Amino acid sequence: MENSYLETFKADAKGKGIATKVNIIDTEWTIQTDEPVDGGGTNTGPNPMQLFIASVAACQNEQAQVVAKELSLNISGIDFKVEIDLDLSGFMGVADDSNGSYKNIRLEALVSGDVTNDEVKTLGQKVDNRCPILALLRTSGCKIESNWNEK
Repeated sequence: MENSYLETFKADAKGKGIATKVNIIDTEWTIQTDEPVDGGGTNTGPNPMQLFIASVAACQNEQAQVVAKELSLNISGIDFKVEIDLDLSGFMGVADDSNGSYKNIRLEALVSGDVTNDEVKTLGQKVDNRCPILALLRTSGCKIESNWNEK
């Protein structure tokens, strides 16, 4: 049986020095990643980890909109704060690989709208369980601390 929910995402990338220009295939989007000047880059864009943490917040928000609709919740906005602790010893060549490099993620979501704190807690639990990017971190062994509250 074919999985009707399987979607393939594609990108082409070209690196010149540390900076990397990424074209997302079949869209108009081009993303530039880099490092700050003091890190050897030219500061033309966020570094890959900054882009990744932004992806965590964006995925959580998108998933929250889907779940809120399923639960018939009237939310008007969500403010996210996300922090990730990353062990860079593999990246820096001190360790043989980067397996297990994601150590901790702390996520705080403050939900605005016509919702109770109990409804927000239910929303958050469902979102955390269904967000594919958070699942990637979870399966890597990263410890997840997630707090959802009404604003």
